[in-house]
Amino acid sequence: MRIRMDDIIKKRKTQKVLADKPWPVDQDREGLKKMINELLDLAGHAPYHKKCHERYSEVENDLDSCVPWRFYVLDAQNCRTLYHYIARQDIKAGKISNMLAAADALFLVTWLPDPPEATATDEEDKMQVEESLPFTGNMRNMEHIAAASTAIQNVLIGATARNIPNYWSSGGQLRNLVLRQYLNISLQEILLGAVFLFPEDAENRNNVMIKSGAMRDQGKEKSTWSRWLQLDMEKQV
Repeated sequence: MRIRMDDIIKKRKTQKVLADKPWPVDQDREGLKKMINELLDLAGHAPYHKKCHERYSEVENDLDSCVPWRFYVLDAQNCRTLYHYIARQDIKAGKISNMLAAADALFLVTWLPDPPEATATDEEDKMQVEESLPFTGNMRNMEHIAAASTAIQNVLIGATARNIPNYWSSGGQLRNLVLRQYLNISLQEILLGAVFLFPEDAENRNNVMIKSGAMRDQGKEKSTWSRWLQLDMEKQV
């Protein structure tokens, strides 16, 4: 199992599947829903060290978990609906629209920052609160980002294991205020990634462009980013 998982991690790669116009939606919606729920289960096994701030459990919706991330899921039909809404609103979404035209699913993943006033302990922090910066740079928020990133990586690895082409986008125009309101995603949450999942046979379809990650083969030599430490037990500071 360890070797198989190693192979899956190494196999995972960025695949932007770009379609010129919306693809037909696969009729096996129950199969798609099952696959999405399996990947959400994997996301739920991500480690986290700090519970999200209590304000997120006090909101009037059903997402009241203590984990510091939220997943908003669109199946293929809703990806196409969002594609058409973007076109009607004349939002220049670029490759986001092309991916929505091809995607079987989209996970919009947010992380939940502590409100600045909850951690304002010195003059610099208080100044940030007054300037309404989106979040304060502190250890708790760093932990939240790391946890949400791990949840996303679990999804990417799970998708790769199922031979599903996938792409972790920063979100682009999906951060647009009009789209956030249309998607009904709280502005208190910060979009960390838009994870696109594409049909397994995407490469074989007509009128499609698939772009791989530009940095897939760069900087991978471990001697350039890791070092074995040899400590001197006799040395004292």
